[in-house]
Amino acid sequence: MKNWSVGYEIIRTYVRLGFWLTHKRIVVKGRHLIPKGKPIIFAPNHQNALMDPLALACTNSHQSVWLARADIFKSKTASSILKYLKLLPVYRIRDGKDNLSNNEDIFAQVIHLLENKQTVALFPEAAHSGKQQMLPHKKAIPRIALEAEAKNNFRLNLQIVPVGIYYSHYWIFNRSLIVEYGEPISVDKYKLEFTESPQKAMLSLRDEIYDRLSPLTLQINSKTHYSEYEQICQLTSEAYSKTHIFSNQPSLQLLAAKKELVGKIEQLEKSHTDRFEKIIEETTNYFRAVALANLTDEQIVLAEKAKWSLLFIKVIGAVCTLPVFAFGFVFNVVPFILPRTILRRKVKNITFLSTFNFVAGLVVFPLFYLMAAYLLFVWIDSMQIALIILIIMPFAGKIAYQLLAFYSSILDEFKFLSGSKSRRNIIKQLIVQRKIHVVSILKEVNT
Repeated sequence: MKNWSVGYEIIRTYVRLGFWLTHKRIVVKGRHLIPKGKPIIFAPNHQNALMDPLALACTNSHQSVWLARADIFKSKTASSILKYLKLLPVYRIRDGKDNLSNNEDIFAQVIHLLENKQTVALFPEAAHSGKQQMLPHKKAIPRIALEAEAKNNFRLNLQIVPVGIYYSHYWIFNRSLIVEYGEPISVDKYKLEFTESPQKAMLSLRDEIYDRLSPLTLQINSKTHYSEYEQICQLTSEAYSKTHIFSNQPSLQLLAAKKELVGKIEQLEKSHTDRFEKIIEETTNYFRAVALANLTDEQIVLAEKAKWSLLFIKVIGAVCTLPVFAFGFVFNVVPFILPRTILRRKVKNITFLSTFNFVAGLVVFPLFYLMAAYLLFVWIDSMQIALIILIIMPFAGKIAYQLLAFYSSILDEFKFLSGSKSRRNIIKQLIVQRKIHVVSILKEVNT
């Protein structure tokens, strides 16, 4: 595979634009830690199907060769496209024992790439979890890294870069994405241990990759209370972040607060079971009460801040922005809703939903934009205006989606303020219940 490809770079530039349009914000940390002039293996966590390698590809300048599950290479057409996109197959036991021997050739190709100071990337988990929870790491990265160094008498200076990928949500449009590059691991330090016991060295390197990667993303270790941990983060992380300073970047500040909060809750689970169980019970009771009221936690937070005076100002803002919203809505609603409606019915595993939505969008949106621009050209007979509108369409769509969320919040506030007295009382009780519970959690974790 070529070290650098013009075609690949053109495709990546287009995908980067798609990433920017579909995410509320993208934050990259630690990019300066990526070694220069050395062979690199990127080792990211894997939670969100194809979105994870795209997140990595869109946040650094390397044209990395990826190792991917072999079953996606079955057809000749797919295999040709994937190899052009710098993907190589890796065979697992589920692909058949007879196929495992094919990995020898693949690993040999990868070692050759590393010897030429190219960049390789693969997931140490070898599968995606769909949760803020890493799966146990496999030995593929340690094996490739140590065999490459051993072949070159440990003079290759190979570096393994752990990469943490965090999503504020897995499949909701306009989410936040944080990609954090960690301190590289120099494989040559395992020379003596590899000489004495290759198997032991592989296990040691595997464990170090896990230990280096864990702090770079949100890691909820609990198996029995995973959903409750997520709910606690949802309730408390913003309040907790205001009591501690982790970063001057808001997204990194909030993520760091979640990490520390989860760590303290886990410690509470181990050391004070009774206090932990009380937090879990109160969290469950609150979210159950919210669901019974046919509301969401976000709506409860919004209701707490609702005032007629502020709502009036927001309505004026909504009226002023309505033309911008209408323009973005008209040219984006069909390509946005149509594929999602179809895919939601077809995609059985929801962890793949984000991937299919994104890939479909890369195709459907441009086709719709071109068709709309052509119809405009026919109607107004002005190529210049049609081209200008064509360029503006995707950006207007991004703004329209954000305005839609703004309008939705106005509607929720209006419903609360103008609702029946009994309905307002129910919401006020939930607001109080939420406040008391958040204070209780903060008190427990800060004790």
